[in-house]
Parts: sequence; C-alpha cells; structure tokens
Amino acid sequence: MCGLSAIVRFAGNAADDLHDLERMHRSLLHRGPDAEGAFLVTAEYEGRRLQCVPSSCGRDSNELRAIAAVRRLRVSDLREEADQPLLSADGAVCVMLNGAIYNFRELAAELASAGHPLRTSSDAEVVLEAYRCWGTMCFERFNGMWAIVILDLARRKLVGSRDRLGIKPLYFTAEDRCLRLCSEPAPLARALHGGPRVEPARFFEFLSGYPPRSSALTFFRDVHPVPAASWFEIDLQRDRAVQPAFQLYWDLARFHCDGRQPLMGFPEAAEHYRELLKSAIAAQSLADAKVGSLLSGGLDTSTIVSIWAEVAAARGSQMPETFSIAWDDPQMSERPYQEEVAAKSGAQGHILELTPSDVWASVDQVVLSQGQPLLGQELIAQHHAYRFAHEHGAVVVLDGSGSDEVQAGLPPYEAEMVIERLAKLQFRDVARELRCIAKSYGRSYAAVVRQYLIGPLRRHIQEARGLPRYEWLDDRECDTRDAQWIRASTQDGGHDSSRVNRLLYRETRHTNVPAVLMYSDRNAMAHSVEARFPFLDHRIVEFCFSLPSSYKVGFGQRKRLLREASDHYLPRSVTNRKDKKMFVLLSNWMPLRERGQAIRDASRQAGFRKLPWVDAARLHTFVDDYLARKHDNAYAVWRIYTASRWLELHGL
Repeated sequence: MCGLSAIVRFAGNAADDLHDLERMHRSLLHRGPDAEGAFLVTAEYEGRRLQCVPSSCGRDSNELRAIAAVRRLRVSDLREEADQPLLSADGAVCVMLNGAIYNFRELAAELASAGHPLRTSSDAEVVLEAYRCWGTMCFERFNGMWAIVILDLARRKLVGSRDRLGIKPLYFTAEDRCLRLCSEPAPLARALHGGPRVEPARFFEFLSGYPPRSSALTFFRDVHPVPAASWFEIDLQRDRAVQPAFQLYWDLARFHCDGRQPLMGFPEAAEHYRELLKSAIAAQSLADAKVGSLLSGGLDTSTIVSIWAEVAAARGSQMPETFSIAWDDPQMSERPYQEEVAAKSGAQGHILELTPSDVWASVDQVVLSQGQPLLGQELIAQHHAYRFAHEHGAVVVLDGSGSDEVQAGLPPYEAEMVIERLAKLQFRDVARELRCIAKSYGRSYAAVVRQYLIGPLRRHIQEARGLPRYEWLDDRECDTRDAQWIRASTQDGGHDSSRVNRLLYRETRHTNVPAVLMYSDRNAMAHSVEARFPFLDHRIVEFCFSLPSSYKVGFGQRKRLLREASDHYLPRSVTNRKDKKMFVLLSNWMPLRERGQAIRDASRQAGFRKLPWVDAARLHTFVDDYLARKHDNAYAVWRIYTASRWLELHGL
C-alpha cells in the first residue's frame, strides 16, 4: 500500500514542477509512513533513483522530463530492499505499486521459469518483471487491487494502470505544460494553475441529494480518476500534455447472464461461490504485516471472519482479530451479533462504542481525509473503525464492502425485481414476490406494496424528470460541462436482459461500488491501513454476473447466494436476521437542531455565495426553517453542513 505522485513535464519551469511534486508527496505521508523514494528522468532519458523528492536537480533542472515519488506502507517483504521505486537490473524500467497482487507468488514462479528471477519477495517486483516479460498484457494476469505507475526509459513512456474494479485510486490532471498523477484528488487540485475549484456538476448533484452517479468526476474541477480496468501510456517525448488515451483490459459486461440458461443449479452455484470466496479470503488474509478484519455483525463481515477462521485453523495460524463499532443507542447497536460471531469463530474481537458527540467531533477530520463533503454518517463510523484497527497494530484489514451491489443486498434491488416482473406483465409473480417479502419481514401486504412498488415507480418518474428540486438550487445557472460523464454512466447498464442485473452492473461499474471503494480507501489510509475486499475478487464478480438475477434476489430474500453459501459457517441468528441496523434518522440519534448555531453558521459560509447556482438567501431560510421545525429534512441540512466544512477547509 502506497501513495503515488508523478509529473510528466513538457514545458515550463522544472523548479515549479519539483515544488508541486514535493507538496503532493508531503500530503500523502499517511498513505505510506514506512519509506519513501523518487525517480527522476532527465532530458537524455536517463533515470536516477533518489531517497526523497529533491529541492532541485542541478544542471539538468531545465531539461527535466519526468519525476515520480512514492510513499510505502510495508505489507509484503518488509525489508528495505523491497522499498519502492523498484528498478530493473539494467535501470531501464522503474515501477511503483499502490495495492496488492494476491497471486504474486504464483506469478513469481512463472516468471522465474521464464528467465526473470526475483531479488525480493514483494509483489511490486513481480509487477516489474511481469511488465518486462509480458508488457501491458501483464495487467490481465494480476489478481488484486492496484494503481501502478511505470517509467519505461527504453520506450520513453510512462505507463499507468488501475485494477478491474478501481479499488486503488489514481487521479490525473492535464494542463498544457504538464500531466500530473496522484493517489488523491485534493493535492492535484492545489497544483492546478489558479488553484482548486469546485466541480459544479458533482457538487450540484451532491447538494441535490443524489449519491455519486459517476466514477468519472471528483468534487474538484479538471481532476479526474484514471478509469478502472484500464491502462494508458504517456509519450515522454511529446511537446505538450494531452488527456491520456485509456485502454480497457477487462469488460464486466462480457460475463452477463443475458437470459441464458445458467451453467449450474442454485445449490451448485452456492457451493461454487463458497469455494471462490474461501479462495479470495485465504489469499487476502496473507501478509507479512498484521492482518485484521472489520466485523459489523451483518452477513458480509461475519462471513469473512468465519471463513477466515476456518482457513487459519487449517493453516495452523493465529485466529482472526476483529474490529467493530457499537453505538451507545441499543436500537442501533450490533454488539450482540458481533460478540456471537467472534465467539463462534474463535476470533479475538475488539469493540469500540461511539456516541453522537464522538461523531460530531469527527466531522472536520473525516471531511479532510475524504477530501469531499459527507453524504452520510456511516463514513464517520468507518473512519473510527479503521483508527481502532490501527491502534491495535493492524496494517491490513479485510472489509466486507461490495457485496450489496454484486449480490443484490439492498431493498432497491428487491423493488427493481418486482418492477421487472410487472413490466413483463407477470402479475402472478408480482403478487407472489410481494407476499414473500411481507411474510419475510413481518409487514402488512399494503405496506410492502407502497414500499416496493408504488414508491419505486414514483422515484423512477422523478429521476426521469431530473434532479430533485430545492428553491435554493438553480440548475440553469450551473455550468455542467462535465455532466455528460454522469449521463453516460447512468445509462450504461451493460446488455443483460434483466433489469436487476443491469442495475447491479451500473452500480458496480459506475456509481455505488466506486464511491464505496473511494470512501473505504481514504478512511483506511487516513490511519495508514490497507483495506482489502474479498467480495470484489474479480473471479467472484464475474461469476455472480454470469448468474440470473433470481439467484441473488427473490422469494423474500436478498443475497440469496451468499446466504446459502454462508449457512455452513454462521449461526442462524445472523443468516436469518431481518433487523440489520442502519443509521436511524439523524434527528433521532444525533439531533442537528442541538447544534443549531454551527448549522446556521455553516449555511452562511462564504463559499456558497461564490456559486452562482446557489441562492444564498433561500439557503439560509431553508436551514432556519429546519431549526424552527418548519420542515424535517435533516439529510439535506447535514449535506449543507458538511459541504460548508469542505468549502472552508479547502479554501474554496
């Protein structure tokens, strides 16, 4: 796990570039506190490995072509010999890796037999030799999560890549005189000519209440992520910067079921899924540093911990160590389930209790580590969970994120399944599904019809009309030149004939999963912890998308495949529970009105007045009306508050 930064220089003052790189590099200390290094490319395309970013590069300063820097968190091969950047024996290729290649041991053996012996036991050197052996086709061979920067002096290219799901981050900016890369967007925004600016399309969308709808936008204008499942090359000999041309090496849509007969029945599919998940957990629980796991008490993390315990027992290694958040409000606390799973699996459980005051006091810290305003309070809980893991010495932590979107684990997927049946005029199936849901959750048939049929149909109509409307927001004044990114991503559902599978594809590739991974990465790295995601092993994702939607949701159950697969490991109290705790309404647990002055001051933040599409006077009235109990839209007020903190903390 590392923090990467790089600048490819085409014109201008090299001293400015070094200053920008040094600032980016310094801002990434939390991502890699164990070691650092840099690599400089001169005008003659000669490389120099440096111990740190230099303040100048001597007589070559005006002819500097590229410089890259890395901060390392030692996870595999903890020796100094494995510190990055790593250079080939002839010095012609330099590699920097942020992430983990889980099959690096198998690849190392294959590379050794092909004449590429390794000097270390690190996955970063496997990336180096794999690139030298197979070129850019090496990315297709990796099972893992990565952001990779390679300087290939023989070809005079900078090569970059991200993993299939975009677990590890890499952002870029392209101005006329240089192209910059960094593991986080805020340092890039500060390095832009004119400094950081708000991305209107993304910020307007956030204030309107939508979750992230595109993985191609950040909150900073002109700062974009390198797309997941892609690689790119930058010609170091160019005379000006251009947007990188991204090449996709993986296409999830190829694995769509698309109405075909499944290759196996449901019981066989559940067994195969269990074996894939066990393989992923076995690989991701290996490291030379201490590994732990989050344990929420829900199905996903409980399954990870229980399978890992079985794997550890077979290896003769130490039982898992888990880190949990419990709430002071018993209506929200998962403590009984956390303790039951830890006891049954033999894991050593640690539980941290949070209060509303803890959450409120953490807002600025989490906004800073996220580099953007906060849509929900769950991010603060996760931030504390990773801090708690770090305090107990964990360097690697398994995280259950991604399962909901791949396995249809949320109510909207059930609703989409019902609407799909309705669109096909399968009225008997619609009635059956609604009855199953009502029975499964102990609710009246009328209540289920309202939640799973009438409500979703209304939302579809609202979304077709555009973003939700607030009097204090005016989209006619919003410069949304980048909104095509949003439109393209929300329309891309692959080509499966199932509405449910198309929704899962869209949220896995473009919206929910990229957002969840971004949040998790920044929360984990804020505490120098590497987060790993067994449910997003690409083999598991491919398999799940090759199955019909009925294997994932139906008959009053979500995550059908996972529930069946985990039944072997978990107590029925976990696999059959219907009361998974979520954050209750903000007004119920952390009353915003008790923070009235802070909320009122936030709505008057100067940054809002700079945005032509925010009516500051009406915004003040909206917040004042909430504090006066004239409406109860606590979620919108929470967004306004964290948006104001983001604007102020970044000087926007």
